[in-house]
Amino acid sequence: MATRSDKRRTPAEPGGARERLLRAAYELFRRHSLNTVGVDRIVAEADVAKTTLYRHFSSKDELAVSVLEHHEQVWTRDWLERTVRERKTAGAGLLAIFDAFDDWFRRDDFRGCLFTNALLETRDPGSPVQTAAATGLRNIRALIAGLAKEAGVRDPDLIARQLQMLLLGAIVHAVEGQLDAARQAREVARVLLERDGVRLDS
Repeated sequence: MATRSDKRRTPAEPGGARERLLRAAYELFRRHSLNTVGVDRIVAEADVAKTTLYRHFSSKDELAVSVLEHHEQVWTRDWLERTVRERKTAGAGLLAIFDAFDDWFRRDDFRGCLFTNALLETRDPGSPVQTAAATGLRNIRALIAGLAKEAGVRDPDLIARQLQMLLLGAIVHAVEGQLDAARQAREVARVLLERDGVRLDS
């Protein structure tokens, strides 16, 4: 049975049930974790009936995949990619990723990387959630590799993996409370890029 709020709104509207479910799950998964947040909590936050959730998403996993896809859009593309593309050179853009992470670590809502958290929580290699999380990380690496190629790095894929390792390590240290982790990782990244002759001025 639909709740009163379900009757007032339709999924096509800005405040529709599907959007509210996605928004509620996104905030809950970011603040807590996929495994600790149950369906009952999500529907309560979204102010919909449980049947409404299953009308839009066949399972919690399907909802989690949609959340990860949403995160890639708003976090990777709308925020991170736009931030690094503002720099004048690709080399400066590579270091700007670390600057962006430094800002991110200092935000009140920082709780670590949603992609990494989902990947670690999902042990089944065939899980669609694990696939979506791995894809999110791979697309960030592709962004780094693209900048590295533009910057003239000899092996863009290798440097992308190395820089992503630095970024992931910095996230762990930031979660521990080391808020300068991105700045420290940036110095290591600078050494790697300078060794490749990359122009780093902004």
